Amino acid sequence: MSTSLPARRGAGPLARVLALTIAAVVLLAGCGSGTGKAPEAGTGKGGSGAAASFPVTIEHAHGRTTVKEKPRRVVAMSWMSLDVVAALGTVPVGVDEQWGGDKDGHTPWFRDAVEELGGPMPEILRYGESGEIDFEQILAMEPDLIIGLYSGITDVDYKRLSEIAPTLPYLKKPWDGGTWQEMTRTIGRAMGEDARARELVTDVQGRLAAVGESHPEFKGTTFAYGVALTSGSTEVGLYLDYDARVRLLTELGFENTPSMERIASTAKGTNWYGGVSLEKLDTVDADIFVAWANGPEDVKHSLDDPLFRRWKPIAGKRYAFVQDPTLGMATSGPSVLSIPWAIERYVPMLADAVAGRGTTGAGA
Repeated sequence: MSTSLPARRGAGPLARVLALTIAAVVLLAGCGSGTGKAPEAGTGKGGSGAAASFPVTIEHAHGRTTVKEKPRRVVAMSWMSLDVVAALGTVPVGVDEQWGGDKDGHTPWFRDAVEELGGPMPEILRYGESGEIDFEQILAMEPDLIIGLYSGITDVDYKRLSEIAPTLPYLKKPWDGGTWQEMTRTIGRAMGEDARARELVTDVQGRLAAVGESHPEFKGTTFAYGVALTSGSTEVGLYLDYDARVRLLTELGFENTPSMERIASTAKGTNWYGGVSLEKLDTVDADIFVAWANGPEDVKHSLDDPLFRRWKPIAGKRYAFVQDPTLGMATSGPSVLSIPWAIERYVPMLADAVAGRGTTGAGA
């Protein structure tokens, strides 16, 4: 497929996406008071940390992991995990460089949460050219928990990481850590913060429900979430129904395209997307099209393509292209921190798409 998709760590060449800084911060209520002596990396404020909640055993795709006592030094690999750890009151000691992050590789919502906890910002994890984990770097961080729910950690990787510290890889299949709610509750269990995790989930679900109430036009509107075309594209990449960005739209009241089963049948291996030929795009039933675009050139390629622009949602100007990498990260890896940040930026774009005021996301 000639399209490029927002990367996930360890996804080979897909992991090379340009970063862009956004100067905006939205604090999720209750992340911390920001007062008192600044903690060292790996410490945090708040939370019960009740000794009675340990040991905790969590089953996952590679077996089961037991956490014997409350973690203090957490390495959070991949997307979303780091947000949950910070929201639960602990500053991770190591995290992945985040797509859409600032010059240091951190998103505004994560940076804001860590600063509220007193910092410092965690060390960025290093990877080889093909996504190989730097085990020596992680060992030197002396973690007591490694989290990679939204990752492609292999069985070999898992065994090596487990020699360093208890490790939580994906629960069922690569790049599927479950819903953001499940990820929050799972990490909450591992960190002895069950109650706080439930509070965070309830709060963010309430925010999403409020959006649905204020935008009744979203309910029942069908969508396809994909990626903008690039020069020479012959097909459109469309994300599968278990992808986090697709799930987020359904939580806002939208309905995934009824053509999803057929799209899913085109996915290869562990890919989280399928492809539809431009010649057959009119067979995909969707009221609106939402897409990630890696810049204005890709949006232009899409809207200028004669086959693409005759597709119903494009012809009716019912589309929303997300060009800003930070908003792309917030909606591609939704978490208890990124969702509140994204809502005020993302929802107006979706409302325009539903109303037939197609938006290209410029300046989002």
